[in-house]
Amino acid sequence: MLVRIQPGVMALPGVADRSDIILRAATRNLAAVISHESAGRILGLNPIVERLPTVSVPHRSTNRFEGVKVHQLTDLNDSHITERNGLRVTTAERTLIDLASTTSASRLQWILEDGLQRSLINGPRLESLFAALARKGKPGVKKMRQVIENTLSVEIAADSVLERKLVELINQNGLPMPVAQYSADWLRPSNGRADFAYLEERLIIEVDGRRWHTRTASFEADRRRDNEAQLAGWRVLRFTWEAVSETPLEVVYAIRRALNGVS
Repeated sequence: MLVRIQPGVMALPGVADRSDIILRAATRNLAAVISHESAGRILGLNPIVERLPTVSVPHRSTNRFEGVKVHQLTDLNDSHITERNGLRVTTAERTLIDLASTTSASRLQWILEDGLQRSLINGPRLESLFAALARKGKPGVKKMRQVIENTLSVEIAADSVLERKLVELINQNGLPMPVAQYSADWLRPSNGRADFAYLEERLIIEVDGRRWHTRTASFEADRRRDNEAQLAGWRVLRFTWEAVSETPLEVVYAIRRALNGVS
């Protein structure tokens, strides 16, 4: 015997997830795709607040389905759609861009950072899709652009280029030359090497020119390495491309103070 979930939607007794039943019925009746908060929940993005089951229709028309929020996305195409448990769902990158129209900037950034850290969202794919979809008047574009800029850092140079630039800076300012690619047992849990090391002063210097790393992921990885260094009796200085290129005298000053034992 079937149980009535809502007008036009029936299910077998004991079915717990009414939301997914309603979504399945809505996508079938409207030829729609699960999107926004509902897509985020199904894809495992966090933190998602799903108030109503939500779908989108990829064409200009008026569509209604009781108990469901229906969006119209005229720029939706098959490459933006994936499948979960037989349901058509917007991809994680497309879902995030759509959420920009319904979600606060702080929550959007939180979702992005969490999704990147758990490999649910691909950074370069998100940037490429956003560039293709961003247009004047599209809801959430300004917010999404700012969140991407705040959360993702774009590589300006490879690590090797940045390392050479730091070596030149050290040499030009009369500082002693450190040991490059210093290998230490306590670094083995990560990559096993520090970019530079002053052995006598027990000072590590790291540079970072990686293309896609979130502030959250970078923070966690760097803190683990810092903890290992401090437990082994070392100090650590970290410099980005921006620091070496735009404020080189501050970099030199920091290294000189560290070498002189000034904290």
